[in-house]
Amino acid sequence: MDKLKFIIAGGGTGGHLFPALAIGEELNDRTGADIHYIGSKYGIEAEKLPESNLKHTLLPIRGLQRGFSVSSISINLLLPWRLLMSRIKTKSFVDEYQPDAVIGTGGYASALPLYIARRKNIPYFIQEQNSYPGMTTRYFAENAETVFTAYEEVEKHIKKKTSFRRETRFEKTLLLGIA
Repeated sequence: MDKLKFIIAGGGTGGHLFPALAIGEELNDRTGADIHYIGSKYGIEAEKLPESNLKHTLLPIRGLQRGFSVSSISINLLLPWRLLMSRIKTKSFVDEYQPDAVIGTGGYASALPLYIARRKNIPYFIQEQNSYPGMTTRYFAENAETVFTAYEEVEKHIKKKTSFRRETRFEKTLLLGIA
């Protein structure tokens, strides 16, 4: 059997990056999977991924700023350009890498890899470590193979229930890796 290839996407904060790293390490240890991380040039992953010598791609994406300061408005004005460039980079990478599945751990850095996976019919999984799911999780949960959660409360905020499981080769591999 060929080595499974996974993209694990997430970042912005350690709360998204460190679960991604733990999942990747466990998948690699248990299955020998090939792991490639996708994050943002503006998150903690921009420092941590190069230090760790892990395969990674950093996107020029930045989260939507919710404040009304001059700085926030300036960052938001660049959002369409950053989004377009990040989408092109993500799609190109996915086409080249041809992952078996994509795993999103939340944050704006995981949205485009999950979006591309959904459009290309690549199975994708979401790991939500918070009691209240973020925008990315809420948006992509309905079509995810599985949403893995740490708290039962998450289920009332997403359309897909974590107890619903489709037994796929990818899910079995993920369950082995993070169960």
